[in-house]
Amino acid sequence: MSNSRSGVSQSSKNFSASSIASLRDYNIKELYDEDCADVLMVDKHLLDPRGVISKYKFTHKSIWCAELIQSNPISNLLSFVGRTVAGTSNLEHWAFVARGTIPGMDDMVAYFVAQFGGDDYIPTVEELPNNPKNFHALFIEGDKRMAALQVCSTKERSAVWVKPGVVEPNAPRLILGPVPALVDAASTALATDILTHPGGKLKSRGFVPKNWTTMRAKSLKELNDEMFKSRSAGKSYDLTNNNCQHFAYDLFKRVV
Repeated sequence: MSNSRSGVSQSSKNFSASSIASLRDYNIKELYDEDCADVLMVDKHLLDPRGVISKYKFTHKSIWCAELIQSNPISNLLSFVGRTVAGTSNLEHWAFVARGTIPGMDDMVAYFVAQFGGDDYIPTVEELPNNPKNFHALFIEGDKRMAALQVCSTKERSAVWVKPGVVEPNAPRLILGPVPALVDAASTALATDILTHPGGKLKSRGFVPKNWTTMRAKSLKELNDEMFKSRSAGKSYDLTNNNCQHFAYDLFKRVV
């Protein structure tokens, strides 16, 4: 299994955090002493010997966020201010997450995690036959903490939270005046942290309806196919015009 921050191209226990100042690699197993065997890449060759994975129906979607790690302390300060004051930040990493269950078996829960990083290229539907393993989402069965670990940056920065009131990336915020910013700040304050740091402690354990938006039931394959139809597909990663936020936002809006 190969897995980068977006579930793409590096070794099985590594993922990358793209940022304005730096690109650093982190090792999930070393940081968290976790067994990553239950984190599966999603593609047409995904093995399902028990015949269980294909039974999952994904009915809820969300955007989970984590801080990008900056080498410049000023950038880290801007990221903190962006989240706590304006309710958003260009220095947040966004991931699209969907939650599924097996109909009639609500205790059988799985998560679909899709994210886009600086080393990634998402092929279009037309390009996919020639790039079958170029970009992958992740499938995590049962373990919400493991799903969140795929999104966070490091053991020291292991906070993962739900993006409240999802707004299109690069949309003007503070220039609209103080009221929208205060509304965003209040919304962010009410958001549920999935993981807290240090150490990635699971805070939001069960199903919290306010953290999810309902969608029509989709299979794992249907969710996976949507990535290659997204606005980010067929274009190189660009920090300002085609980054993790653009991808997650487009997938969130596309999957209805």
